[in-house]
Amino acid sequence: MRLSSIDIGSNAIRQVIVEVKEDGSWKILKKHREMIRLGADVFKDGLIHSDTQNRLIPAFKRMARNNRKFKVEKNLAIATSAFRDAKNKKPVLAAIFRHSKIKIQVISGHKEAQLIRLAVQRAIGSNNEHNLLIDIGGGSVELTHLQGSKIFYSRSFKWGGVRTLAEAQKHNTTPQNILRKKLKQNSKLLPKGPFAVAIGTGGNLDAIAKLKLSFLKKGPNTMVSYDELKSIYDAFRKTRVSQRSEKFNLRPDRVDVIEPAIYLTLTLMKKYQIKRIKIPGTGLKDGAILSLL
Repeated sequence: MRLSSIDIGSNAIRQVIVEVKEDGSWKILKKHREMIRLGADVFKDGLIHSDTQNRLIPAFKRMARNNRKFKVEKNLAIATSAFRDAKNKKPVLAAIFRHSKIKIQVISGHKEAQLIRLAVQRAIGSNNEHNLLIDIGGGSVELTHLQGSKIFYSRSFKWGGVRTLAEAQKHNTTPQNILRKKLKQNSKLLPKGPFAVAIGTGGNLDAIAKLKLSFLKKGPNTMVSYDELKSIYDAFRKTRVSQRSEKFNLRPDRVDVIEPAIYLTLTLMKKYQIKRIKIPGTGLKDGAILSLL
């Protein structure tokens, strides 16, 4: 069976096509990424602008062609924070379906956390440790207290990287100041802990894992200590903005959102005295595949 999942995030759109084997495992046949930052429109004006819509249509046509090329039997396209907040989402969703025949489901923050949790549990297996699952997206951040199959806490916060950058620009301050204020305002809503380890998902955390290999020259990249992450953050802060993309080998749409993401991860790890974070390289798109199965 061949399945396709499309994760329509606030910073980019990602498609993965897999072939599922009889034992439930799968082989990736195609990965596709569209650099469309929906959050730049929505978190500023509350709307998906017409020029962005004009980029979305051909993007979904390309992904529909991928589905046909690989003879996909089932497809699940899910949209998260940016589409949730967009006032004009209904006509945009209708236009995408009309041109590509791809139907998009706009899911809640709770459903998003649930799908991410499915992917993480499949990737790391069951253990008796109390884990803090941190998913940092472009529009939202999902925090989950996980122990094996038990869920003690799960909540979505509007702290995503693209959203935080937009708010910082609006108030003429830094993303770190915005996050610091939000953490203080929501202190009573945060999980209680304690936690043995953190688990990080999302594009920013995956980029951190790559930085451990490429910048720190250390492995394995599936586990990053607090001190290693602090070293990456300090080096990033000392590097001129214009030089960061080349020095750290980051895409243009990653280089600005990763700094507040690292800051938030370090802040949470320090708050709960967590010494290491696992980065399994899985996330929402994998959870979507599991939900199809």
